[in-house]
Amino acid sequence: MAVMSSGRVGDQVALTSVLHEFKEPVSLTVDYYLQESRPGTSGTLSVYLLSKQRFPTRLHFGKFQMIELIGGWKRDCVHIPNGTYHVMFLATLGLPYHSDIYLDNIQLRPNDFCSGNNIDEPTGNFTLMLIARMN
Repeated sequence: MAVMSSGRVGDQVALTSVLHEFKEPVSLTVDYYLQESRPGTSGTLSVYLLSKQRFPTRLHFGKFQMIELIGGWKRDCVHIPNGTYHVMFLATLGLPYHSDIYLDNIQLRPNDFCSGNNIDEPTGNFTLMLIARMN
């Protein structure tokens, strides 16, 4: 997903999954890139679980050490408890034309994956794909 920052500061774009029943807790990993032309100008990326009634619960990155990838990309992880939810990524724009937001490689992993020691580095092919997407 690419969110191009041609709008106003604070504009938001959401990517929402279909309703899914998580029979057991899982970890969700995501690679993302937040463009920042100077400190404080980047947008933000949030992850929410939406219940059947669309009541949002915000999930928080950073339960383990986030991984820095090539070219400013980052990989982070959140826990999803068992239950029935939509998973929603919410991108909020920063400085117009200088705060693009990109998402890639969204994966569901075993529940204990976010503990920090299990995050795998991308392969060479994956890194090349990320560099190509940034251009």
